[in-house]
Amino acid sequence: MVGPEEALKTQEYKAYRWRWLVLFAFCTFTFSNALGFVQYSPILSLAAEYYDVTDQDIVWFSNCYYITYVVFCPFTIRPLEKRLDLSLFLAAFVTALGQWFIYIAQQTYSFALVGFILIGMGQIFILAAPAYISDRWFPMHERTVSTSLGSFFNLVGLNFSIVYASITFQNVSDHDEIVDQIDFMNLLFAIFTTLAFLFCITMIRNKPATPPSISAASEKMLILPSFKRAFRSLESIMDLLTFSMFIGVSWAYMVVIAILLAPFNYTTEQIGYVSIVYAATGAIGGTLASIYVDYQIKNNTKPHYDYLIKGFLTIGVAGILIKALIINYVNDTVIVVLSGIIGFGLNSFLPLALQCYIEKLFPSFELVLTTAIMQMSNLFGFILNYILILEVFLDVGLWVILIAMGPFYLYLIFGYKTKFLRLEMEQQSAAA
Repeated sequence: MVGPEEALKTQEYKAYRWRWLVLFAFCTFTFSNALGFVQYSPILSLAAEYYDVTDQDIVWFSNCYYITYVVFCPFTIRPLEKRLDLSLFLAAFVTALGQWFIYIAQQTYSFALVGFILIGMGQIFILAAPAYISDRWFPMHERTVSTSLGSFFNLVGLNFSIVYASITFQNVSDHDEIVDQIDFMNLLFAIFTTLAFLFCITMIRNKPATPPSISAASEKMLILPSFKRAFRSLESIMDLLTFSMFIGVSWAYMVVIAILLAPFNYTTEQIGYVSIVYAATGAIGGTLASIYVDYQIKNNTKPHYDYLIKGFLTIGVAGILIKALIINYVNDTVIVVLSGIIGFGLNSFLPLALQCYIEKLFPSFELVLTTAIMQMSNLFGFILNYILILEVFLDVGLWVILIAMGPFYLYLIFGYKTKFLRLEMEQQSAAA
């Protein structure tokens, strides 16, 4: 009888070109799903006038994303494992349906809220999927960059939404014009989500006929044991909480950036520039770092996960600290540059964090691990979102973020170390 290890050695491994179409379709989906998350963030007061509610009521549109993920994400693991394609078809359809709800709702706040809840239900299939798609479809030396692209197109969608709103509404004050422009924006986003749904049903497949790597073919731990392993020791709990906190901060910062800058009399256009730089530097930095890591893996070198993650987050924390200290005394250009530094630090580490966390807890099921991280990230993001919109914290929002990150940053610098359990197994099997 052939044992599991012998079977892995004799198994044929092949990477199919279709993997790039799967990734492309997923990226268009995650881009379109992210549009609604912050579409009103740069124009809170205008959106509040449109729906005849308060600014805080508008922020609850974004909170729908957080809440639905925290509550329902564990129930997506089994469907994604069994049928990746059908799960993403359903998620893309629900997202498109929600965006059309928002458009049809016009100025009815409660009906629009249902639309955002539906989009949030679509998102519960997205956030943990990039690392799973990379493991199922991509060879070991392409896993990090494919995870990066799958993750960062969510950031690209957030950025597009903010930029569109910032530019379109920079000189809009007439009520009828506000209504017309918001209606058109909602229609445009509904069309985008519909196109993404069509890409999904035509390009996404469940899995390749032949696994692309040893990791994809190997037996993983079951769902419940994988969850238990994430909480098995103080070290594993701190790893989970640390990564989750920084991801949650990066999301919350994007959502409430307009609120953080409002006390300093920033215009909608200026907030848009800040958001562009914040998102762009993170996406570019993370993608380049992912390419470098995959290059190291391709050359049988252990990637510098720890140096990169600690370096990125040190840059992000330092950027927030400097911004908090000097925001009252510098011009707009300096604030934009600092936002780029913060985005480079807080956003670039995401795909690296997901991959090194999977490495450290292998052979736990990677979909379980990334779901756990994203669930905690959404919980932290929601809490920060709620705190930062409170009037008592409006002038000190950056300091609140620093206090929240402080203990986890210290653990990351002095206590965290990656273990290459998956990579070592794959290299040993390949050499045998």
